[in-house]
Amino acid sequence: MSDIKLYLRSWFEGIRTGLQSDLSVFLGFGTEFVLVNLNEVDVELFQCRGKRIIWSGTIDQSNFSSKLNKLKGDQFILIPKEDFVTFHLSIPKIAEHSIQQLLESEIERRTAFHYDEVKTDHIVLGSEGTQLNLLVYVVPKKKLTTIYETATKAGLKPQRFVAQNTDNIAEYGGTFMLDSSVSDKNNRFRIIAALVILIFFVAALLSPFIERHWSYERLLAENKRITPLSEDIHRRKQNFYFYEEQVKTINEFASQQPTLISILDEISKVLPDTAWVKRFHLRDNELVLQGFASNASEVLAILDSSSMFSSPTLRSPITREPEKEIERFNLVIRVRF
Repeated sequence: MSDIKLYLRSWFEGIRTGLQSDLSVFLGFGTEFVLVNLNEVDVELFQCRGKRIIWSGTIDQSNFSSKLNKLKGDQFILIPKEDFVTFHLSIPKIAEHSIQQLLESEIERRTAFHYDEVKTDHIVLGSEGTQLNLLVYVVPKKKLTTIYETATKAGLKPQRFVAQNTDNIAEYGGTFMLDSSVSDKNNRFRIIAALVILIFFVAALLSPFIERHWSYERLLAENKRITPLSEDIHRRKQNFYFYEEQVKTINEFASQQPTLISILDEISKVLPDTAWVKRFHLRDNELVLQGFASNASEVLAILDSSSMFSSPTLRSPITREPEKEIERFNLVIRVRF
């Protein structure tokens, strides 16, 4: 039932934003950008304004540079659907300030990857009661690096990567950037390439034999840039099927274990609106909570009365912040599984 509610809410939201986007395009407003879809044998370009496509076309090597220069805005590379994973996540509103820590826990529980091996993004679909509904995007860092290298070999200069999972290709969801180390590596590559080009240029001026060799190298570079990448795409699809089986096995195991969300949900229900959690950490059956409340002593009594928790103990003395009229607490409780 909750999935149906999320779908209907997303559907109505899509209609609302679509009408706004149509009006903006009609009036000539909206940020312009270029969506690039790398196929096996060609490149699809979509000139977008706002969330609408105002031009699209497929180009080949003969008119690649001329058409690309006519398009306006940053270049966004579309991530193929088989290269990223999405899942819905409902979290207590009390954990909104520590959502990154919660995503780390959920991604390692729901996927076959360690959190350090992936890039993530999320959008808020809405809220319902004490719950916050999210759509989470997960893509392996190795996938982004491979797509980036493919794009640069094709002569593109992508600013970011986007995950598209709706019929409207301009209305993408997840947005991802490469690590700075990858950018530094490519910057060094560009510097080295520039020095090599300079050496060949000087040599070409001195000798007609070097000039012919330079022309031959340019032809090889052009041929390499337009060579289809079907083998690489086939290999990535095989890896995706392997990861899919791993995810299925891990999900079956994780479904039998109590989740961190259920624990936070219980805390959200029993604590009053005058108390909130800033950070949390679960190890074995001990849960450490750090946060603020108008009366921190009352928080210990409330948690002790819950059937899920026992033996709340302060890890450090309660401190008061007079300017905010709140108290800071740092406590540990045992969780009954």
